[in-house]
Amino acid sequence: MFVRSLAATALLVALSLTTSACSISGNVASLQPYSPSDGQQVDLDQIKARNFMYLVAESGNGYLVGSLVSVASEDKVIKIQYVDPNTQAKTDFFVEVPAGQKIDIGYNGNPAISAPVVEVPGQTAQFFFLESDTVNASMKVPVLDGTLVEYRSLLELLESQVVPEVEEEAVS
Repeated sequence: MFVRSLAATALLVALSLTTSACSISGNVASLQPYSPSDGQQVDLDQIKARNFMYLVAESGNGYLVGSLVSVASEDKVIKIQYVDPNTQAKTDFFVEVPAGQKIDIGYNGNPAISAPVVEVPGQTAQFFFLESDTVNASMKVPVLDGTLVEYRSLLELLESQVVPEVEEEAVS
């Protein structure tokens, strides 16, 4: 009788440990840092890039939007670089971020970064964020369009801010 009780107890303890052990040693996803939005984020040394996404309008224009947050004690210039996946051509954009400040790109009254459109909605676009020659990071930014209501109004606003190019007439 005692042996049966001991065996049953040992079996219950073993069963409890084997079924719950995954939470003891597993990689708990809710404890990992993540971006709770549609955009992506990356941390450089003293600049944090937050909620970056690439919005593509029906007109064919593309806009990189997001925020740069500085924890630096001096002003920083961040280079955001786009590399065309087809031609490997590089396009550089420079953003000055004041010390200890947040810069919004594409909203809160600030212009977006107009970038060449190669990707289609649903893909990701590769951007590089460079704080210096040695401090840099890459980010696969989601490419979105105006299908979702929350981005449609932002795209309409960004499109209204685009200055149309004036064609020059040939003088003969």
